[in-house]
Amino acid sequence: MPPSVARSLDRLLRHRHALLIGAAGIFLALLGGFTAAGWLLRIEIGPPESIHMVLSTAVCLSLYGAALLLAPWPRLMRLAAAPLPLIASLALLEAATGQRWIDFPSLHAWRHDAPPLPGRMVPTTALALLFLAAGIWLLNPADRRRRRALRICTLAPLLLGALGATAYLINLELLYGWGSSVRMPLLTSAGLIVAALGLDGLSRRGRLRHPRSQDMVRAVSSTAAALLVALSLATGLLVYRISSDAHQRSLLTVMSYSVRQRAALLQAQFKLADSDARRLFQRRDVQSLLESASQGKLDASAAAAALAGFNRTSVTGLAILDAARRPLAQAGYFETRPRQSAPMLSPPNAQLLWNGHYLYRTEQVYRTSAGTARLRLEQRLDMFDRIVQDTAPHDALSGIFSLCGRDERYLRCFSQTPADKGSTIPIAGNIHRFTVWPAFSGKSGTMHTVDFSRRNVIGAYAPVTGTGLAFSYKIKVGDLLAPIRQGLETSALIMLAMVALGAAVLRTRTGPVLKEVLRSNQMAELAAERFRTAAEANMDAFVIMEALRDADGKVEDFRVVYLNAEAERMWGLRRADSIGQKWLTLAETHAIPNHFDSYKRVMDSGQPLSEEVPRAFDAVHPIWIHHEIVHAGDGISISVRDITQKKLAELDLVLREALLKTVTDSIPALVSFVDADQRYRYCNKTYMRLFGIPPEQVIGLSMRDFLGEESYQAVSPYIEQALQGQTVSFEKEMFLHGSLRYVEGRYIPQQHANGTVSGFYVMVWDITQARAREIQLRSQVSLDAMTGLLNRAAFMDMLDDEIKHHYLKRQSLALLFLDIDRFKQVNDTLGHAAGDELIKAFAQRLRQNVRGTDHVARLGGDEFVVLLVGLDAEQTAIAVVEKLMAALRRDVDLSGQTHHVSASIGVAYAYMPDITPARLLEIADQGLYQAKAAGRDTYRLLKVG
Repeated sequence: MPPSVARSLDRLLRHRHALLIGAAGIFLALLGGFTAAGWLLRIEIGPPESIHMVLSTAVCLSLYGAALLLAPWPRLMRLAAAPLPLIASLALLEAATGQRWIDFPSLHAWRHDAPPLPGRMVPTTALALLFLAAGIWLLNPADRRRRRALRICTLAPLLLGALGATAYLINLELLYGWGSSVRMPLLTSAGLIVAALGLDGLSRRGRLRHPRSQDMVRAVSSTAAALLVALSLATGLLVYRISSDAHQRSLLTVMSYSVRQRAALLQAQFKLADSDARRLFQRRDVQSLLESASQGKLDASAAAAALAGFNRTSVTGLAILDAARRPLAQAGYFETRPRQSAPMLSPPNAQLLWNGHYLYRTEQVYRTSAGTARLRLEQRLDMFDRIVQDTAPHDALSGIFSLCGRDERYLRCFSQTPADKGSTIPIAGNIHRFTVWPAFSGKSGTMHTVDFSRRNVIGAYAPVTGTGLAFSYKIKVGDLLAPIRQGLETSALIMLAMVALGAAVLRTRTGPVLKEVLRSNQMAELAAERFRTAAEANMDAFVIMEALRDADGKVEDFRVVYLNAEAERMWGLRRADSIGQKWLTLAETHAIPNHFDSYKRVMDSGQPLSEEVPRAFDAVHPIWIHHEIVHAGDGISISVRDITQKKLAELDLVLREALLKTVTDSIPALVSFVDADQRYRYCNKTYMRLFGIPPEQVIGLSMRDFLGEESYQAVSPYIEQALQGQTVSFEKEMFLHGSLRYVEGRYIPQQHANGTVSGFYVMVWDITQARAREIQLRSQVSLDAMTGLLNRAAFMDMLDDEIKHHYLKRQSLALLFLDIDRFKQVNDTLGHAAGDELIKAFAQRLRQNVRGTDHVARLGGDEFVVLLVGLDAEQTAIAVVEKLMAALRRDVDLSGQTHHVSASIGVAYAYMPDITPARLLEIADQGLYQAKAAGRDTYRLLKVG
């Protein structure tokens, strides 16, 4: 098969459901639209008049076709199908209640073949439309219960449409009373079946393109069973149609002969009656009476006695009439109120009457120069009565006799039984349906029609020549087919038994073969499915190609057999257009990196090839690919991955590592990374500058080996905390490589999203010189003579160093400015000696309630300052202040008297301080002023920055 044809078939198979939906939608829209236009415009469009559908059905099918065409837009699709349930429900209510809401009989009555209820939708059609509308709302392939309900909504209209078409083709209503409720016009049945197929296409859209083997086996079994049932059903229906048609033709032949024979008998009876009437009229004594009557000299009594002498058994009445048809003399009686009467063409003024018996009334006109007289004669037609008795229904195959006359407006048919008064039918509408009507045109023949009483009949008709009357004989088709129905039911049971037996034999014979095919196909499908799953989920572009060889057997090109989704994305291809194409043409057309020499080398050697290939479209946008080429049969499989991002990430990582190394090497601190096994994995060049050890020699050493046992034990608790995910800081004196060092350290854990710690970063500052300078400064500082605390000058120098030190370490500090409340009163009342004693006690309490690392100083008089260092939070400073205030409130003995002590405190809290000592002291003084203004014995905290 040529590749183009194969691609076309593959494309057709992959889009078969969309094509089915579109074709069904167009068919339904055109069918319903043309039919509705035909009804509205009152013209014949398309279908023969025997298979038309009603307007409501046409509208529903048009809407459903529009819904199928709007399938890509689900909301619009459901909106188009929304009127269907309402129309179908109203149609079902009409059938149940007999009301008429959506029939529009005036739009349908113009057709001369309109049914008894023009415009009425068949109930099974309405039910099928309800199923189709429900199917639109059940479209949800992810819901298994909805899929089952959707399958029912698809099968139900399909079966109802097939049943309606079958009922139409075999005239099911002739066999069973319920047949008329399922019989559908052929186009309606076709529309429902096409709509069901469109709904099936909607339900299958988006499913797997390749059917499973189990589905194929089921399809084979179901198709075989369906063919068996279809053949059996077609055979049974064919036999039924042949037998019923043969039986009907035979009966029609007999009926036609019988009707012509009886019409001839009726004609003969009329001739006999006319002959008797003419003989009586031509008698001399009757002529004498008529002569007298025309001259106005008739003796009524004598004339009546004379007429009574002429009366016979068959004659029921004789009368002489004047020109105005007023009776002058009469013998016997005349029927004055007949149940039915009909005029006759010949002789003039003749009538056929019915009142339990047939009566024949004639008038003979006698004209003279003096005037006109008439002889009226009425006689019984016994032959007619016997014909009626012979044709009266008395068993299942008895027919219905009809003898009819007509005038300008009405068709007048005589009764068949004494209890019936006959029928008077307007000559309009569907008069052509009645079996007797063609006989008025002088025709004889047979027909199959629905009579005035809405009975489905076959009949024969013939004219009663020369009288203007017509005679017909009809039989209800239901009675005609009763024996055939019984045979059909018996045959159906036998057919079902044969179908069941055939299905069992078919399953027995084909079951083992199908099971083996199923097992083999399932294994092949499993392997193919695994391959497709792996290939489609693969992040690499994957292509399979078969080799194309020249006349010498050398590889000259490759043909694409398969490619996955990633290959489509990477190279901008469409799978449907690429499969079957030659590789060199495809690579050139889509600018795909082509490594034909590598492909050919793998084909020739049979050895796989894996390599990274740098390639640049331009100098600004370099790319790298990694491909693996494997020999596969008479072809190759290629796996290609774009590793450009990986390469760029590697380069970026190298650049970042170089940048990080440059930065860390320039930091005047020991920077390293220690893994979870406490081994160094990185260290900067500061190790070389401080200890003379190259970083390469440190990497791989354990912390115990590098630090020594004593120093390792000193930092071991901090190591444990870091490995548990805590950031720790410390200051220690440690022996490092034989020298005593004072260091400040910080361990920062490397913690992952799942909570695990793979190591920690080490940052160590050597502050030995700073510490020595600090000790030296402290040894040179001047103390306050009275309290032994730092004086103002020493404190201000120390404060400047602490501010700089805490700024570098990114730590906070707090300066407390204290003043003894009401100190002047002590001096004024108790003397200066008591005041000095109070200052000493106050200074002692300050020193006892702060840390050893904090600084306490007396600025002069009763003013003191406390510097809190190394704070981790503002709350820590507040806690110290509250502790001090509680300690300072204790009473003190001064000169033999107990004195209550309190203080006001101003606090200046600085986080990462970047401020001068004087400014910091000024802020603390402001806090002290606010505390005194607040009533003393309290504190106020002000934040710096």
